[in-house]
Amino acid sequence: MAMAIIGICGKMGSQIYEKYKDEFHLVGIDEIQHKEVETYQGILDIPYPIDVVIDFSSTEAYPILVQALKKGYPILSGTTGYTFDQIDELYKLAKENHTTFIWKANYAKGIKLFSKLLEDCQKEFEILDFVEIHATSKKDAPSGTAKVLAKSLGIPENKIQSLRINQAPAIHEIIFSSEDERVYLRHEILQKRAFIAGFDEELRKVLRS
Repeated sequence: MAMAIIGICGKMGSQIYEKYKDEFHLVGIDEIQHKEVETYQGILDIPYPIDVVIDFSSTEAYPILVQALKKGYPILSGTTGYTFDQIDELYKLAKENHTTFIWKANYAKGIKLFSKLLEDCQKEFEILDFVEIHATSKKDAPSGTAKVLAKSLGIPENKIQSLRINQAPAIHEIIFSSEDERVYLRHEILQKRAFIAGFDEELRKVLRS
């Protein structure tokens, strides 16, 4: 099967390459030539059909995603920075072209549990603080994960406090409070490979469908 990785030379793209290099025929879409696989500037430049497109790049890849969906290629994306309107448009485009589009700001398994705990806490307590911390290399603020969590909790994005600290891990912490007690919920990513396990589960579902 042929897998196209948008941003194959980036941090997450490189990890996707290492994970699947022995299982798929890989092709890159990047401005930089990958040292091991053929690399193109866009999806329309690839001279053969693609079975699945993976996107861990930047919002500049939006036109590539549109082109891929119009060709009927399934896409899994983990790129943050898109607006919710853009994401909705991509889901709509996938439906129109009878293919699959999956977008998650965070594929880590722990985020699923974190989200469930947030729902439970919100039923009992008021939200006191919402803090997200990333390394200074993180371009968007608030993070995509924080925006998704805020939307699920029904709170405005300006409630999120974003900090960018040199070499900091990805942290999302929400503090719930009443007059008598506080509950601290915190999720922390120690290694980027934490995203891979959850991503792989989603990939297998798409390939089986």
